[in-house]
Amino acid sequence: MRRPLAVFCLAGLVLAGCGAPGEAAMKEHRPRRSTELPRPLDPDVAVLSELNAARRANTLAAYDLFIRRQSNHPLAEVARRERAALAARGK
Repeated sequence: MRRPLAVFCLAGLVLAGCGAPGEAAMKEHRPRRSTELPRPLDPDVAVLSELNAARRANTLAAYDLFIRRQSNHPLAEVARRERAALAARGK
């Protein structure tokens, strides 16, 4: 009679362990970053790119737009000087 009881207890312990979540299931799932997404652009690089676009356009309106959008950035002073030189040339 002892043997069936031992088998029954052993079977119960095995089955009880099967239903418990494993270590991998208990870890918090965090999605991985997609490598296809570009990294955020450095703000200073973006402002410089915008200033270069104004330089390529070479118009007062382009410089005015840059100065209006980036009035607090240090490159705004550079743009103001370049705009003044452009205005002095009469373009």
